[in-house]
Amino acid sequence: MSAAALPVRIIRAFLSPAILGMVTKIYIPMLFPITFLIWLVAATIDGWLGLAGGFLPSPANYGVAVAFFVTGAVWWLWTYEQLTRMGEGSPSPTAGRTQKLVVRGIYAYCRNPSIWGKLFGVWAVGIAMNSTTFVFGLVPLLVMGSLIEKVVRQEPQLVEVFGPDYEDYRKQVPLFFPWGIIMPSRRYRGPAAD
Repeated sequence: MSAAALPVRIIRAFLSPAILGMVTKIYIPMLFPITFLIWLVAATIDGWLGLAGGFLPSPANYGVAVAFFVTGAVWWLWTYEQLTRMGEGSPSPTAGRTQKLVVRGIYAYCRNPSIWGKLFGVWAVGIAMNSTTFVFGLVPLLVMGSLIEKVVRQEPQLVEVFGPDYEDYRKQVPLFFPWGIIMPSRRYRGPAAD
């Protein structure tokens, strides 16, 4: 695959029914309003703690926020493009779930790489609002909560759907940090030898 083909595949993935369905069913009605609510809570806490001035000089925070948002959006779409193409379905169980277990591409290094894209996207909101509490307090809690949700709710579903293949994959590949990028031994190599 050429480097020029990747942006086309990412755009196609975003326009696919699987991704658009997920965005319209989950992101717009639920996640966007929740992000705004979190920002309101963070702004209130910033005021209580005397941090209302922010942590970056304005307007630099907007430039940093745009960079974080673009990075997060591209990363998120890239991971979901891999799920829709290799998994032959939707990244979300509510929008049709993947039909095949995806263990190649970025998924050979990390079981939940899309969280990184979402993390950068949410950080972008906090940086644009210049909220210290949002960026350094609430976002890490959100990531921890998301990872706990993956382990408690999603992974048992994946074991149920994909069985021993997923269990083997889970044993070899880290939940969140793509250690296999710097430690090749942590990259998925296929079924473990017994």
